[in-house]
Amino acid sequence: MSLIESDLTGLTKERADQDRTTSCSTGQSQRYFVAKGNFADPARQDPLSRIALLKGKLDTMGYREVVDELDLSEDDLGVTVVVNDKAKLTFVLLGRLSDTPNLVIVGKTECYPRNG
Repeated sequence: MSLIESDLTGLTKERADQDRTTSCSTGQSQRYFVAKGNFADPARQDPLSRIALLKGKLDTMGYREVVDELDLSEDDLGVTVVVNDKAKLTFVLLGRLSDTPNLVIVGKTECYPRNG
């Protein structure tokens, strides 16, 4: 995230510090991280290129691509989904030129046993 944070305006982050149980079996939970923002100059700071930059960084951290923008191809929209099997984390990276926010990053854990 720090790779592009300085280029974003209106950046909001939702920390992954609360358990959610909506899509897990009984006794399990998962956590989400969400970051959204707009580029100050989307024509110069192409959101689609930023998705590729973030994906490249995640590749170096052991993530593998499970869905790429060719699977979800649409004008002015880039979507990539990467997963790290060892860490049991998935990231959805979305960049778009037409709507705001221009950049959306969603990270989520797999379901895991809840404590207590």
